[in-house]
Amino acid sequence: MKMRWIRFADTYESLQQELNQRSCAPIVIDGHGLLLVKHADKYYLVKNKCPHQGAKLNHAVCEDGKIVCPWHRYGFDLETGRGAGMHLENYPIEAREDGLYAGFEYFSWF
Repeated sequence: MKMRWIRFADTYESLQQELNQRSCAPIVIDGHGLLLVKHADKYYLVKNKCPHQGAKLNHAVCEDGKIVCPWHRYGFDLETGRGAGMHLENYPIEAREDGLYAGFEYFSWF
């Protein structure tokens, strides 16, 4: 699978500042709305849109390794995006010498 990598942060510490004591924060990468999530000392990027009815996940919570939609309480696994018979798009984060990059498949980029 061919990936497009987009730099979105300097360090993991800068991500922590973005979250500001929360577990989730909406961010924009390349003009697209994503949700930055920290759970069990690991960071995740998911599409900021519930696949059920398209609600934003800005006020979602993390429970047992899942991001839980604040509207209908559907949970989606942070590692795989699977849950409630649907799939929440998730994106890998890669640390490089010059910063943190988000990976997107060329043919699925929104």
